Amino acid sequence: MKRLTSVMFAAAVAAASVPFFGGAETAADDTDTIRIMCIGDSITDGYVPEYTGSYRKFIYRGLTEKGYSVDMVGSKDGGYTPTYTDSATGESFEFDNENTGYSGYAIKAYAGRNGILETLQQTNCLQEKQPDIVTLQIGTNNIIDNHETANDLEELIDYILANMPEDSALFVSTIPLMEPNRAEVYDWFGNYRHSADWQTSYTDIEVEQRVLKATMSYNTEIEELILNTVQKEHPNVYLSRAGYTLMTREEGSYFQPCSELFFDGVHPNNDGYRVMGEYWTELLGDYLGGGAQSGTTTTTATTTATTTAATETTTTTTAPYQPPRCRVSDLVLLGRFLLGEEVSRFDDETRQRYDMCGDGRLDMFDLVQMRKYLCDNPLWD
Repeated sequence: MKRLTSVMFAAAVAAASVPFFGGAETAADDTDTIRIMCIGDSITDGYVPEYTGSYRKFIYRGLTEKGYSVDMVGSKDGGYTPTYTDSATGESFEFDNENTGYSGYAIKAYAGRNGILETLQQTNCLQEKQPDIVTLQIGTNNIIDNHETANDLEELIDYILANMPEDSALFVSTIPLMEPNRAEVYDWFGNYRHSADWQTSYTDIEVEQRVLKATMSYNTEIEELILNTVQKEHPNVYLSRAGYTLMTREEGSYFQPCSELFFDGVHPNNDGYRVMGEYWTELLGDYLGGGAQSGTTTTTATTTATTTAATETTTTTTAPYQPPRCRVSDLVLLGRFLLGEEVSRFDDETRQRYDMCGDGRLDMFDLVQMRKYLCDNPLWD
């Protein structure tokens, strides 16, 4: 039950604030083949043979079951169609494994890391494959190294947009939260275990908090970049919150990685990949179908529970609560506050304004509602 609750709650967070958008003029019975290129690091690659196909295999299967003809394209594994068998259920299906996922790669190359940007440039795969849809989930290795991400992601997105077909769509995703103290990856997070001058050592709990803050900060950067900058010039670029589908929230705590969906604290297992793949399937299916609010069809039970909870907190009011107008900068401040940071300008008036649920308290549900508000309303600078 804990795992189910965690997955459902994470899915609700991911779905609650995805914007409406006009998708491609494509129906499920269309005979045209849809070329999809998934770009990323080891989470996209699959990392080890047991997880070959990562979330991509579930995208392929899900869209195929919806009636679409799908060709997964990329710089790797052309023509290879492995079979996935679920060890628990015995479910088995073949999938197209072509992709552009590279284990250990950063957004852009730096000392000790190769970069996805340089790989795209060297393989010329965008120009050669001409994808109809590009998905991008990258940055986990930057966070692991505590390496600066500023400007790199924007440069990568600019390159992709300049080299994919003009009428194609790009979906840029958040990345999953991580568990830096799991034994399998403990040594990977050395840059978080001491200060830059090596004069201070941090406890495991402090390391966990530092990695969480770095990841959430990066995800916020992604959202701001896409919603507040890139979409203004490129309406064919969309935000994906696939990284948030692997989160859970224990009572009285902040969002955390859902341990049962990871095999080592960084990489999802096949249960985690299924959750991510089902989210992607609905997101891309909505785009191809013409523009429904993505994600809602897979989270009916959670949406109902959330709605019920919201109703309970507003039964004393005489009219539906109307949240105040807010900006992307407010979203950033609220996120930092909920992560435990000391945020300036966070007075009583601000607290009241950020109470998006109108229940007299601030929690992650207010953050979800604020994101939804920003997606459903004009963006304010």
